[in-house]
Amino acid sequence: MKIRLMSHNVWGMYAPDVVGGVFNRNELMRDIYLEELPDAIGTQEFSEDIRIHGLPEMIAPAYRELDLSEVVAAYGMKNLFTPIFYRVETLEVLDRGFELYDRAYNNHDSKGAAWAVFRHKASGEVFTLCNTHYWWRSGEEHDRARVGNSRVVLSLMERLPKPFFVMGDLNCRVDSEAYRTLLAGGLADVQRLAADTVDSNTHHAYPTLDRERGLFGGAPKPNGGYDKSIDHILVDADHGSGARVFRILTHDNACNTSDHCPVYVDWES
Repeated sequence: MKIRLMSHNVWGMYAPDVVGGVFNRNELMRDIYLEELPDAIGTQEFSEDIRIHGLPEMIAPAYRELDLSEVVAAYGMKNLFTPIFYRVETLEVLDRGFELYDRAYNNHDSKGAAWAVFRHKASGEVFTLCNTHYWWRSGEEHDRARVGNSRVVLSLMERLPKPFFVMGDLNCRVDSEAYRTLLAGGLADVQRLAADTVDSNTHHAYPTLDRERGLFGGAPKPNGGYDKSIDHILVDADHGSGARVFRILTHDNACNTSDHCPVYVDWES
C-alpha cells in the first residue's frame, strides 16, 4: 500500500482584527489538492463560509467528503469544521465517526476528531485516519485541555485498526505536554521518521487582501524550524517505518491559502 495523506488548516475562522474572507483562496486550495493528489485530506477550520464558496464541489468528482452528517446532527452541531475528503478512485470507507472535544474548551464546536477506516483499493489493506483540531488558548488550564484532546485521540487508536494516522492543527509544539502525551501513548511523528523530510515551521502570518482585485496574496514564508510547528502528522509507532516522505508546502500559492501550510506524508507498507 502506498498512500499520501495531507493535513491543512484552511483558515475559515476569522479573528476580529484580521481581514478575513474566502475570495480566491478556495481556487488556490483546489489547485494544490488536485496537483498533489493526496489519497485523503484532513482539513481544519472548514467553516460554513468555505462551504458556501464551494470548495467541496471544486475538488469533486476526484474527492468526496466523508459523510458524518448523522453524528454531527446527534451532537447538535451546525457545521463540521474538521471534514475528511478522500479520493474515490483509491479509497473505500469501511467505518467512520467523530468525537467532539470538551465544550468548555471549544469555540463554535470546531474542536474535535473526525476519523475513518479506509480500505486501499489497489492493495486491499486497511488503515485509520484521524483528523483533528485541538483547543487553542494559552496557559496552564488550556494546556491541560489539549492533553485531554490527546487522550481522546489515544482512546481512538486503542480501538481502531492500524496503521493509525492522526494529523491536524494541534495548537501545540513538540515540547508541549499534549504532544508528549501522544508519543508516550504509542504514536510517532512522521517528520522525524521519514527518510526524506523537511525542517520547517508550518504556521505563518495571514495573507493580505487586495480589495481592488478581490485577491489574497503576499503571505510570508514560515519562520523557524519544525520545533515551532503546531501542525503535525503522527502514526502508531509499530508502523513508523513506512514513512517515506514528509513535506510542508511553502510556495506562494500554498502560503496564500491560509496562515497554515499544507503538510503531507507519503507512507508505504
